[in-house]
Amino acid sequence: MDMAAPSKPSFKQACDNCRRRKIKCSRELPCDKCQRLLLSCSYSDVLRRKGPKFRTLYPLAPIHPLSTRNNASQERLYTDQDPYQPDGSYGISSPASPNFMVIDAQYVPHDLSDTLSQLPPPELVSSPDSTDSLMESVRGQSTGQLLPGPRRLSSQILLAHVNVYLKYLFPIMPVVRGDQLRRDSQQPEMLSPSRYAFLASLCAATHIQLKLDGDTPVPDPARLESLGDGHSLFSGETLLSEALRARRDCDILDDVSIESLLTSFFLFASYGNLDKQSHAWYYLCEAISMTFSLGLHRESTYAELSVEDAEERRRVFWLLFITERGYALQQAKPVMLRSSIHKPQVLCSEDPILAYGFINLIGIFEKLTSNLYDWLSAGGADGLLERPPTSNIQAGLCKPVSLDGVMEIQQVDILITQQWLQAMMWKLSMSHATQPGNHDDRVLPFHLPVMVGKAVMGVIGSASQGAVDAHGIGMEQKLFDMGLSVADVTQSLGTKGVHRLAESTIDPRELLWGILQTLSQIRGSPSYLFPTLLERCKSVLGLDCTITVGNFLPTLGAQVPNASGLSGVPWAGEQGWDLLAACRDVRGSHSIHMEGEHQEHDEHLHRHLSGAGLVGSQLEF
Repeated sequence: MDMAAPSKPSFKQACDNCRRRKIKCSRELPCDKCQRLLLSCSYSDVLRRKGPKFRTLYPLAPIHPLSTRNNASQERLYTDQDPYQPDGSYGISSPASPNFMVIDAQYVPHDLSDTLSQLPPPELVSSPDSTDSLMESVRGQSTGQLLPGPRRLSSQILLAHVNVYLKYLFPIMPVVRGDQLRRDSQQPEMLSPSRYAFLASLCAATHIQLKLDGDTPVPDPARLESLGDGHSLFSGETLLSEALRARRDCDILDDVSIESLLTSFFLFASYGNLDKQSHAWYYLCEAISMTFSLGLHRESTYAELSVEDAEERRRVFWLLFITERGYALQQAKPVMLRSSIHKPQVLCSEDPILAYGFINLIGIFEKLTSNLYDWLSAGGADGLLERPPTSNIQAGLCKPVSLDGVMEIQQVDILITQQWLQAMMWKLSMSHATQPGNHDDRVLPFHLPVMVGKAVMGVIGSASQGAVDAHGIGMEQKLFDMGLSVADVTQSLGTKGVHRLAESTIDPRELLWGILQTLSQIRGSPSYLFPTLLERCKSVLGLDCTITVGNFLPTLGAQVPNASGLSGVPWAGEQGWDLLAACRDVRGSHSIHMEGEHQEHDEHLHRHLSGAGLVGSQLEF
């Protein structure tokens, strides 16, 4: 005999969700609408009496959105219009409302100020607080009010940073799809929480790595007035805070994806460029852990993917491989990733030139053995681990690298990284030369840093300022490491040794002047490492002990000797980020790399280095 189904409890009022949306409710628990949309059905709202009520008007936007975003007492506005209308009306907007995330922050480069001042005030948009309301909106079930949520970055801000990334940073981080990024930037309110967090972190990393805030901590009133309408610019750290807030809305443990992995990677890049190394290491390890969770370290994973998806994930894996090995060498950390999968394709790639340069960079870091990092992370002083053959690694790093046709930004990255790694191997060889270990490993030549320093300054002298600055704080740290090594050699050689080296190769003091000059205005302002290197070089260069950064910089340009092989170095120059063009559509995500002027500069760079014998040549001593 069939048992009668138990009757559902009936209520006198509509459930909270149906009442807010002004739709018919079955008044059961759960009601039919909530059950169909997978919403949490409840009858907890206390109804007020019917009749006339006073109408309360609230401002469309707080004066400082970031400081009031999480204020629980802040009243929110609702709209009766479907937030996802195809005509582009995304909720409330007011011409009198200030831009989202307006702050009174720092001095910024002139081109960025002009760019963002010409942008129309972005619309204030609302996004659902939960996946449930997002599902309902997408299915077209919402006919009433939209649940409130934190406002997101406007499409203008997202698109500007995306275009800058594609122009300047994509050649060294080729892990995104440009067309899809632009489409997503135009409708941020429709993005899933994980996708929006990814975009926000990309914007933060771009803003901070290219140092778009400038170098003046106090706002210039004249600059702020030039923006007009009270609109001022926001800082990279403000974008980083927004990316972290968006990240908290995601469940990264239960929903590991390429987007969440890249979000962690861009957070690493942001904190690394802010010199917050503990934060940077945390997010890099998080990204690498997601790499293992997604199986990107296994070749079998890629057989299950389409060709396009497989190539994208291969680039993600190898970018993390490169980043981990470079960063771990600086911080004396162990490495987890191994070269366990095939490299991205070149001939079948959408941009073979970019893929070719990327693979050349991978090949350089593959020469660094994993036991090198095990030895470094263990302290390098005890005999528990076998000492790595630093001289053999350095010999492998000397082998020529073919750079024909490679774009300028990649050439700078490959060549300077190649020379920097040789200097690091020399440093390890010198610091542990007297310790027990592998006695078959020969000690590297004492003046090797001078040779690689000459090669580095040849690269910088032939490259554009933008191609050098695009590499962010990593370029500053590499120049600083090589400057310290050259200073150590110069101090140890003495006056006679320096003269002999100057006659045969180059005066190491001239190299120090060049490195100091580069660090004094890299990315448009003095590097945070410049004062330390200046203090270290005072005795070597014969500078007055009372000299400071403030009275040293104004006369630095006039005091730099015209070193042999360093003539024509464009020490002066502005950063030159073309953000006005970035706010427009860039001509294709892959057509920006080899345009006329940049292509000519690439050819000049390669001819200069090849003629000087500095491109991956075996060093002769």
